[in-house]
Amino acid sequence: MSPAGLQRVFHRRSKLPHVLFALHSALATLCVVGPGYKWWGASAQPFVLGLPFSLAWAVGWLISVFASLLLYERWTRHCEDSERGE
Repeated sequence: MSPAGLQRVFHRRSKLPHVLFALHSALATLCVVGPGYKWWGASAQPFVLGLPFSLAWAVGWLISVFASLLLYERWTRHCEDSERGE
C-alpha cells in the first residue's frame, strides 16, 4: 500500500478501529454466549492446558478481546496524540 493510502487508513478521523473492534467484540460474543459456543465450544473433551475445552474456549475468547481492546486503545490514542501535535 502506498504511503498516501496508509495515511487515509490511519488518519485521525478514521472509523476503521471502531468498526474492527465492534466486529471482533460481536464475533466473540456470538462464540461465547450465542450459537458459536453450542456448535464449537460445548465439550468437556479434550483438555487444553489442563482445562476442559469448554472453559478454555471462553478463556481464549476473553484473552482475544482483551488483546483487541489494547490494540484499539493504542490506535485511537495514537490518533488523538497526532491531532494535538504531540
